[in-house]
Amino acid sequence: MEKTFDCLKMKEEIQAKIYEEIKDLSSTEVVAYFNKKSQSSALWQRLTGVGDAQKVVGAV
Repeated sequence: MEKTFDCLKMKEEIQAKIYEEIKDLSSTEVVAYFNKKSQSSALWQRLTGVGDAQKVVGAV
């Protein structure tokens, strides 16, 4: 069976991208970065119901 997806490679690429985005930020800015990223994720929106509320407000 040929390997078509390399999970570790993907993880390392994502970590490298995040590092480049936050390497020059202060600790406060890093916290804000991760808060913003987590709250805009589909998982966060589903768990909190925020995404549904925004859809309803946007539709009105």
